[in-house]
Amino acid sequence: MSKGLSQQHLSIIAQSLYLANLLAVPGVSLVILWWLSVKKRSRGLARIHFIRAIQLSLLNVMLIVGLPLLYVYCSAQRGDSLMLALFYFICVHTAFVMLGMLNLTRAMAKRLPLF
Repeated sequence: MSKGLSQQHLSIIAQSLYLANLLAVPGVSLVILWWLSVKKRSRGLARIHFIRAIQLSLLNVMLIVGLPLLYVYCSAQRGDSLMLALFYFICVHTAFVMLGMLNLTRAMAKRLPLF
């Protein structure tokens, strides 16, 4: 019997933390995800899932938070820019959640994540 978690379980944990970062506790889940990837130093499938989850989380911060804030800040018409930023946020957030659910199912099937 091997010590620790298997590659599949670590992959599932990585993708679950990615989804938790989007849906439940943003920021905290990202820190836990990064900490686990450093602590476990896994190889193979789990390592790829950890790397992709961290990369997607950082991309989420830029595209879901940074870009709408920049647009609202630089726009001359506040009312229209808030409406467009909210619409953009909802659409992009939903796309990232769907990608996270797809990657979670791929982790459960012992497959590489999509990015």
